[in-house]
Amino acid sequence: MAAAKKRRQCVVCIVPHLPPRQLSPNARLHWAKLRAAKAEAKDELVALLIEQGCVQDPLWERAHLKLTFVAADKRRRDLDNLIAACKPWIDGLVGASGVIVDDAYDRLSIEASYRIGENEQTILEVTHVP
Repeated sequence: MAAAKKRRQCVVCIVPHLPPRQLSPNARLHWAKLRAAKAEAKDELVALLIEQGCVQDPLWERAHLKLTFVAADKRRRDLDNLIAACKPWIDGLVGASGVIVDDAYDRLSIEASYRIGENEQTILEVTHVP
């Protein structure tokens, strides 16, 4: 009799930088450039999810996302703009090459924090909510 495969309850994906500046709500890009930047960011996250072994099968119905922004300098940044700039990454968590079924309000809760560290990065920690 084969042993039952234990499902993970949490996946962590590390993006080696903060969200792109052009995705900030304050960026005011031409719609075509913004669309291209969003597609590039989403594709980047999907590639990282696959590379880091974070893709779930089956996808989680409900989850909690903890975003941790790590800056390498002490420059002040608005947390709300960083969260908004993560939208393409959050969209990348959804679907066949992701972790969750849907990012609607009743399926995904989100929290965010910011700290200073040695290397700039964004950590997406997704926890399954039964």
